[in-house]
Amino acid sequence: MNPDLEKLIDLQKVDVEIARLNAEVAALPKRMQAIEAELADDKARVEKAKAAIKANEQARRGLESDIQTQRDKASKYRDQSSSVKTNEQYKALMQEIQFAETQIRGFEDKILDKMEEVEHLQADLKKAEADLKAETAEIEKEKEEARAVTARDEQQLAELNARRNDLRSHIGESSLRHYDRVSKTRGTGIAEARGQRCMGCQVMLRPQVYNDVLSGNGAQVCDSCNRLLYYVPENEQPVQEKSKTGSRAGGSVERAWVYLEELGENGVFAAFVNAKGSSSMRTFDAATGKALGAPVVHKGQAYKQAFSEYISKGRHLWLDNQPNLEHDCKEELPADILDELQRQIPDRTSKA
Repeated sequence: MNPDLEKLIDLQKVDVEIARLNAEVAALPKRMQAIEAELADDKARVEKAKAAIKANEQARRGLESDIQTQRDKASKYRDQSSSVKTNEQYKALMQEIQFAETQIRGFEDKILDKMEEVEHLQADLKKAEADLKAETAEIEKEKEEARAVTARDEQQLAELNARRNDLRSHIGESSLRHYDRVSKTRGTGIAEARGQRCMGCQVMLRPQVYNDVLSGNGAQVCDSCNRLLYYVPENEQPVQEKSKTGSRAGGSVERAWVYLEELGENGVFAAFVNAKGSSSMRTFDAATGKALGAPVVHKGQAYKQAFSEYISKGRHLWLDNQPNLEHDCKEELPADILDELQRQIPDRTSKA
């Protein structure tokens, strides 16, 4: 892999983590506000309960004052009754006294209601204060944890920024400039190529671009998102081998197609396959598609080990529709397969 790409992969991991930590630090004030809002609700409950108790007490004092007023009236009317001259005046005073006593009984009933009410209010206050105390302790714990996370994030940011500066100092100016430009608009500037697809934007890559990425043939970019592309062989999914009528017995196999310019008269297309604990290499003339001899088989080794010399020096090719090598390619490659492979090496010239 290109050294710049290796460092850009590390740089992107660092940049993504820096962005995450910066977002976490920036979110702290909002988190603190949310915590305080939770506490404010409990404080409001306590204040509301206290206000209700105070209002109850004021109402009772008002009722007690009203009772005293009515008692004073009744007493005054009784004093006046001893000096009246006529029965009509006496009856009028008795009615006033009776009305005052009725009013007093009504006020006394209301005071009893207020006394029952205040018992419930005091119980509500006690619970609200207990909840506030517990919530305050929990919130203080959350605040301390949030401050600890922020302190840790800031320390990590300092280390990551130092690592970022070091990585950037060892990357070529052109690669770094491209990475920065794409990252600014896309969030990331480099993406893995896997299964002929850009994993950054999930768009299929042109076969030649994908083959150049596989072979490490210069810096390649996705035509869709413009991210720089890199390839990790270990992440490639095995290819399902199919015949014309569907999947052949034996299930999935892993394979690769490689163009080997130095072999044969016109160069060769080599098909490498892992299957049933062994690996094989079949070769076909790059100009005619004719099979060149019998398959070479290695038991107990995957093709990447058994044929490492060819795998490393050849140009990797890609086929969307894999032929059945045993049934369709015994003598030569099907015309459509040959055309597709030749299309991926337009610079091939005859060695004749």
